[in-house]
Amino acid sequence: MKTSTPLSNEPRVSGRPLKRHYDRVKTIITLFATVVAFSQVYAQDTASTRTFPQVIDLVLRDFPNNLRHITGDLMLAQGETENYASTVALPQSENCTITHYHSTQDTSVSWQAKMLVTDDFGKADHAYRELYQKLQQCYIQLSDGTIIYLKGNWSPAKEEAPFTSSTLRLTIDDQRYKGVRVELELVYELAQWGVSINIFSRETDDKAQTVLREP
Repeated sequence: MKTSTPLSNEPRVSGRPLKRHYDRVKTIITLFATVVAFSQVYAQDTASTRTFPQVIDLVLRDFPNNLRHITGDLMLAQGETENYASTVALPQSENCTITHYHSTQDTSVSWQAKMLVTDDFGKADHAYRELYQKLQQCYIQLSDGTIIYLKGNWSPAKEEAPFTSSTLRLTIDDQRYKGVRVELELVYELAQWGVSINIFSRETDDKAQTVLREP
């Protein structure tokens, strides 16, 4: 005499036990979350492993587009300016931001990287010198393969001077990049020395610098 196997009291979905169904869904969700997390980490690692010259190249190349391709989330809108996060950052920088200007006289952009803040002038001066040397090695490569390096004039820092800057530019006649300037700054403010890189293409700034540097 055959004995019938007692039926399970476990809830079923489409002929399968409900618990097994939930376990399978849970596994799929976990796998999906893992893939998404890996993708995000990979993207962050890719961005963080860019070298100093690679980041400068990306910034310079995007100036004809008003830095549209590297502009991140809006951080602060105030008056005729808007500050955004930069989606590319220099190695060891504290933060990198993009400023959009909106006025009848100025509709350009600038890119800033805060590299160091310290109360030690010696450390700030060392960083200032080292960053200038790195900037001298930066370049962009045009579509025809031509490589254009940044060229500039070195201004040594002095502890008694609250502001020192050295400006570099691309030695090129291409109107898309002709007005672009890379300014390395060492500033003393609120008992702190700050070293930053400011890349801009503003006619008003160029005129102001020309007047200030006249003998």
